[in-house]
Amino acid sequence: MTPPDCQREELVASVSGHLAALDDLATQLRLEALVASELSLQQLKVLLLAVHRAPITAHEVAGALGVTAATVSGLIRRLGEHGLLVREEAPQDRRARHLVATPAGRQALEELASFQLRSRLGLLEHLDDEDLATLDAGLAVARRALAAHVAEETGGS
Repeated sequence: MTPPDCQREELVASVSGHLAALDDLATQLRLEALVASELSLQQLKVLLLAVHRAPITAHEVAGALGVTAATVSGLIRRLGEHGLLVREEAPQDRRARHLVATPAGRQALEELASFQLRSRLGLLEHLDDEDLATLDAGLAVARRALAAHVAEETGGS
C-alpha cells in the first residue's frame, strides 16, 4: 500500500470513528425526544412513512415495516383516534386508500424534529467562530457527498 493510500485509510477510519461517536451522542438526544413522545415507535414509523413516502397504502406500510396487515390496521386505528392520520381514497384507484398525516400528525413529527434541532443548536453554542466555520465547510462537503450517494442508491430520485 502506498503512503497516500495508507493515509486515506487512516483518515477514513478516523472519520468513521467520529461519526460513530456522534451517532452515539445523538442517540441519547433522540432517546429523550422519543421518550417524551406519547406515540409508540411503531406509530411514529407509520406516521413518518405517511409523510415521507406519500402516497402510501396500509399494505405498503406493512411491507415496509415487516409486520402483518392486522398490526398495521391497529396502528392506523390508534393514530386515527388521536387525530393524527386519516385514510383517503386514492384518485387513480377508488378501491385503494392512501394514508395521510393530518395537520396534527405533521405537527407531532415537527415537535419531535424541533426537539432534536434545539439539541443540535445547543451543540453549536459550544463552538468558537473558527470551529463553527470549519464545521460549516465540512458539513457542506459531507452533504454533497451524501446527496450523490443517495442519488446513486435510489436511481437518481
